[in-house]
Amino acid sequence: NSKAVLYLSQDMFRFFNPDEVEVHVFSLGPPDNPGFIQYTMRGVDWRERVKSNVDRFHDVQHLKNDHIGLARYIHSHDVHVLIEWDGYARQGERAQGLFALRPAPVQILHQEFLGTSGASYVDYIVTDRVTSPERLEDLYTEKFIYMPWHFFSKGQAMQKEVK
Repeated sequence: NSKAVLYLSQDMFRFFNPDEVEVHVFSLGPPDNPGFIQYTMRGVDWRERVKSNVDRFHDVQHLKNDHIGLARYIHSHDVHVLIEWDGYARQGERAQGLFALRPAPVQILHQEFLGTSGASYVDYIVTDRVTSPERLEDLYTEKFIYMPWHFFSKGQAMQKEVK
C-alpha cells in the first residue's frame, strides 16, 4: 500500500539487470483502493509499477503477523539478500521478529530507520555519510552501505533521462 518509501523507491526496480540480479518483493500490505490511485496518485498505481519491474512479486498479506511463516516462505525462495524497507516503523515489529529468524544470509535495514538496530542479525544499514558519519561506525552493530548523495534510494534520481 502507498507510503513515502514506496513512492521514492518504486521506480528503481527497473534499473536492476535481470541477468545479474533476481529481484523478489514480499508485500505485506494491501493494494491501494482505486479512488486513492485515481484521485490522489493521479492514476499511478505504485504497487503495479513495482510488480511490472521485478522478477517475482509475492503478496504475503496473510503472513503479516506470522514471523515464522514469513521467514519460512522467504527462505524457501532461496533469497540471498533480504532488505527490510520498513525498518523499525510500527515499533519494529516486523524487522525484529522476521530478521531475528534470519531467513536470508545477508540482512539489510533500509530507509525508515537510520539508527542502529543493536541486533547481531542485521548485517548492514543503508545510509549516507552525513546521517551516519564513519566516525560513528563503532556505535552501530551494522556495517554501513553508503548511498552517494542521500540515504533514500530514489528511483527518479537513477533515471538516465534525468541525468
